[in-house]
Amino acid sequence: MLVTNVLELIADIKTQDKRKEVAEYINTHPKDFGDALETIFLSVSDDRMQSKQHVLDLVDLLNTKLTIQVIERAITDSESRIKVRALQATYRKRIDSLNPHLVDVLADTKEEFEVRKWAVHILGSTDSASYGKILRRTARDVQEDVNLRKEAVFALTKVADDETLGTLCALLGDLSVEIRESGAWALSNISAPESINCLLAALEDESEKVRDWAIRGLRDMDDTKALQGLADAMARVSSNDQVRMIRLVVERKSEIILRAITELLSSDDVEVLRVAAWAIGVSPYPPAVPAIRDLMEHEDEQVRHYAKVAFVRSGGIDPSDLQL
Repeated sequence: MLVTNVLELIADIKTQDKRKEVAEYINTHPKDFGDALETIFLSVSDDRMQSKQHVLDLVDLLNTKLTIQVIERAITDSESRIKVRALQATYRKRIDSLNPHLVDVLADTKEEFEVRKWAVHILGSTDSASYGKILRRTARDVQEDVNLRKEAVFALTKVADDETLGTLCALLGDLSVEIRESGAWALSNISAPESINCLLAALEDESEKVRDWAIRGLRDMDDTKALQGLADAMARVSSNDQVRMIRLVVERKSEIILRAITELLSSDDVEVLRVAAWAIGVSPYPPAVPAIRDLMEHEDEQVRHYAKVAFVRSGGIDPSDLQL
């Protein structure tokens, strides 16, 4: 079949069935398709733009060699939307042969954000060990677009080595609150004991989101130092933060955490008492029974209610006696 006929087939793609039919032909006639690609991607006409879109619709149906040919053409196209679609296909199909070119794409600060974003995620998902240094440099670069830095931080969650943990910990001191939040989120997801100290320091960050991600990261570690650090912090923070911390850590059901919550049952703040009593009801803790008993006559109705539930669930009394 002549190249012009291949171009006509591609231009006529309108349905999924037609797409499969054209892909089947192309897979068995790679030379004709290669020549057609030359014509499609060398032209800037509106018709050729549509043909580029149709070709990209085919990549999931083509063999690997032809898919790479399409993507190689598309990621150097002048239109950003074509580049983005090609990079999305690269990410989806985990193609790593184009990674050296993507390093150049990422380094080009004049390139569109969406294009560079996909370059970041492809490098991080296909060969994070080899490209971790580039991703770390991007995440740390204060001159870089903050949104791209955040994308690099996300990609670094796939590179859990000492250098990455060091970078993420360093980002908790960044001037940008968005970067600090992203760094805390990443460390929370990696949940490595090596990050305990920097997450404990992040508990004092001015951003509530940073503090919350730090709490989650420490909570989810099976580490006594992390949990004790949370317990110590819970005792010294403001009442509002105590309420938030209780809600975030109660599901851990750790002796250290439940003991810290029990100590807050003597708080002067009514909201702290409500939430602490509720938490003991959610995660029953028999050593809390004496403190819970004292709250069953509290002047606040909600405190009394949660205390009664916690008292029963922690083994203090038969539930029928309290008419719950």
